[in-house]
Amino acid sequence: MHYKIPSEIGSELKINRLFYLTDLLVVLIMGGGGFTLRYVVHPSFIWYYATFWIILMMTWLVRPKSNPKMRMVKALGLAVFRDRITYCSMDTEEKEKGES
Repeated sequence: MHYKIPSEIGSELKINRLFYLTDLLVVLIMGGGGFTLRYVVHPSFIWYYATFWIILMMTWLVRPKSNPKMRMVKALGLAVFRDRITYCSMDTEEKEKGES
């Protein structure tokens, strides 16, 4: 018996050309959370709350142009929580040529 291992384990399931199954789950979960939490918001601020929640969902779903395989939330998280102490020297070849 041979088991076939898929070449792309982390691939996402497409519903249509632009919409993935992950997108649908995010919309359902965040929509449900937003609908549940709307009772906490004062009635005069419901439109602001709905606008904020829609912007939050779109930020979660949009893919950045610099890395289309990553979601915007992950890209923002990597930018905010990166280790600022770790760095990589870019001039290693210049140092080696200058020392010879």
